[in-house]
Amino acid sequence: MEAILNIRLPAQDGALFAKLQERTGLSKSEVVRQALRVFAGQALADEVSLYSLGVDKFGRRGDATRQAADIKQIVKARLAAKRAR
Repeated sequence: MEAILNIRLPAQDGALFAKLQERTGLSKSEVVRQALRVFAGQALADEVSLYSLGVDKFGRRGDATRQAADIKQIVKARLAAKRAR
């Protein structure tokens, strides 16, 4: 299926687009196709990371600062319990 895309670019983006075409020698359509592929690849790669797959399973242990705070509290509680004996 072929999609038609019409966009309006501000002057600054238009100049950037023209410079990109000039340097690469690609057509407008090819520049847009390649940019879309790069953007989609980055967006989808971020979505399907190992962390994103298991983020529900990590809970409080997924955040290192919380882990450090929890460990400090546990150590302080144990030391206080030893002193109280």
